[in-house]
Amino acid sequence: MDWVELKKTMMFPSTFPRRTRNLLALERVLDGTLYDHIPYPFFKSCDTDGTYIPINRRRPSIRSHLCSTVVDDSASLLFSQSHWPTVVAKTEDGADDNEREHLIRNIISDLNLASVMEQAAVMGSVGSVAILVQAVDDDLVVEIKKTCFLEPTFSLFDSRRLIRVRERYVVDSDGLERAGFGEYPPGNYWFTRDFTENETVWYQPVKLESGQHTWDTLVKDEARSVEHGLGIVPIVWIKNLPGNDPGSPDGKCTFAAGIDAMIDADYLLSQTVRGLRYSADPTMVLSTDEYQLPGMMSPQMPKDASHAISLPQGGDAKLLEINGTGAAASLNMWEALRALALEAMHGNRAHGDRVTAAQSGRAMELMCLGLTWLTGRLRRSYGEYGLVSVLNLICRISQIVPDLNVAGKFYGPVRSGNISLVWPPWFEPTFGDMQTMANAVQAARSANAISIDTAIRMMRPATHVQHVGEEKNKITDDIKAHDERLKALDGQVQDRDPTEV
Repeated sequence: MDWVELKKTMMFPSTFPRRTRNLLALERVLDGTLYDHIPYPFFKSCDTDGTYIPINRRRPSIRSHLCSTVVDDSASLLFSQSHWPTVVAKTEDGADDNEREHLIRNIISDLNLASVMEQAAVMGSVGSVAILVQAVDDDLVVEIKKTCFLEPTFSLFDSRRLIRVRERYVVDSDGLERAGFGEYPPGNYWFTRDFTENETVWYQPVKLESGQHTWDTLVKDEARSVEHGLGIVPIVWIKNLPGNDPGSPDGKCTFAAGIDAMIDADYLLSQTVRGLRYSADPTMVLSTDEYQLPGMMSPQMPKDASHAISLPQGGDAKLLEINGTGAAASLNMWEALRALALEAMHGNRAHGDRVTAAQSGRAMELMCLGLTWLTGRLRRSYGEYGLVSVLNLICRISQIVPDLNVAGKFYGPVRSGNISLVWPPWFEPTFGDMQTMANAVQAARSANAISIDTAIRMMRPATHVQHVGEEKNKITDDIKAHDERLKALDGQVQDRDPTEV
């Protein structure tokens, strides 16, 4: 069974648009629940009436989770603790803005943006993800939203500029009451909210049975609607990977190319395990016409080694045994399917248990070349278009809201713009890598081929320097202090009486 057939068996409300149903199906693959709707377990081959149950109507007993593994690996290589990028801020004339960099680093730490962006990279692997940044009672709130219930509208002249984002999903009357909307008659309702460039518009819930509501039938909730006055939509829309349709609100799914191979591998491995269990306890066949109970009913034989079976004269008993060559072939086929799925998704196909010695950072990068290429493309989506946009939006909100609190702290207005990212190496350099790097930098400095600033940037993967300007000032201060100590020692030597020697 392939992904197209499996997706047909998933039941979603018919009121959901096709894009929403597709994203919800991909989310099931990501969280490993893509088989949960299948009613029969894999070991149950016959129904209660004896009808044979096809394999495609049974849940696999083993799930490889190859798709979620690739997503987790790419997200870890993108925004884990050792791979978090360094934020660089510049002034209008291109000089280093040390004070603003310090404020932005503190804001990132207070909001725990590293965890937020890592979770956004996992959720957005289905195609897209949205990050809502808003001020609620002068408190900055950052929220990740699934895009399956969001409908973006982009500018015709700038495909990256959001004009409006509509949030719409179905909620029951109890959910409305818990959200503070008051009491509503039992049933399901459409919840609708619009995020525009100047305000957040809430609408009155609409009964689901009333049909597909349109813009004209919605009634604005004046009490909950808020005018933020940012001039931009307070949502950062992130497309996962470049797709075939630039105008689509969703990018390319990270793991879509490997779903078919993963499904086939799950069923193959489940069938292999079932065959191995059968080999350990094969079926017994009795060949006799006389060994029957009254009424032509065959007796129920206990299938256990502790029970002996007595047959009449001329009877025969056999075990339907199989050899293990099929299991070995199945495991080889599973390895091929696994490699095919990981290759299609640009996952890591290297086996850690086959590495016999410590490898350099460059060697590890070559071993995981497909994964680094995938993460390199994600750096542009979630870094330059994602994290930088979130930071600029936070800075803009700090300028509009004078008393903005960021995790209980007040930073004042922070200027937006001229923010960039410096990404760390894919893998930590070994001591040999650092020695080679240091020798190369020292040779270049001795030949006056590079400046101190460039030398610091070249050594940043090994030294983990956060700010190049601050490190340059520290080096200059150390050189001055060293020169002063040498001058003091030279003065002491010159003042000594030669006769004392």
